[in-house]
Amino acid sequence: MKPQPIIAILILLLLSGCAALYTPRQPMPIADVVELSKSKASPDEIIQRIRASGTTYQLRGSDFAKLKALGVPDPVLDFLQQSLVNDMDFLTRYWVVGESLGACSFCYPQPVDVDKLQSGFGVVPSTPPGYYQAGKPPGTPDWVPPPLSVASGGRIAISDVQKMIRDGVPEAQVVERINNSRLDGIVASAGVFAIRTQPTAGLTGSQLARLHDEGAGYAVLDALQARFLSQFIEQQRMRYINWGKGPGSMS
Repeated sequence: MKPQPIIAILILLLLSGCAALYTPRQPMPIADVVELSKSKASPDEIIQRIRASGTTYQLRGSDFAKLKALGVPDPVLDFLQQSLVNDMDFLTRYWVVGESLGACSFCYPQPVDVDKLQSGFGVVPSTPPGYYQAGKPPGTPDWVPPPLSVASGGRIAISDVQKMIRDGVPEAQVVERINNSRLDGIVASAGVFAIRTQPTAGLTGSQLARLHDEGAGYAVLDALQARFLSQFIEQQRMRYINWGKGPGSMS
């Protein structure tokens, strides 16, 4: 028997193995999270599936209320929010030190359309992965605004938002107040110079869903999430800029 066919087969097997090894990781579709929730899988099982896939989602505030209505349990909502915060912390650090993840689409939080149960770059319209965004790390959701230069609305807490809703303040006024204020008491802070291994999401996914149950409209939830992430990114940016400089370096 001639050895050539055996060698050819071995080469084909080797090449197929290499192709499998370097196949890009596929993010978990948001529809799978909902389907698992409806299948009565436990929160731990759902979280493990999401964690194993390495997927993070660009969830607006209203998305948490919509996912809750579709049966996604509170622990999963909180995990989804914490995962997004973790990624934004990582992307902010890369942004400050001049590193980049390039156009690696599965490396960034995935854009989401919960109404259509769609997710992913190339599926949901969004800024392509790795593109420069003025005042924000690459990979930041399009709907997150740059940091406030002046907080004309002062400071606002979740309890203030709840009171405005109870008092019947028009939604547009509540949104405007949030958009022009600094959130108080929900962005975890141990000081600019403190070292944390993992930041904590001060505004949780289940909290956003509960606010909707209390009467907060989708526009209010979206404004809270956008302001929260914007403020978090700015806080982490200052933290990484001042790493190792000591408290006397702040101007």
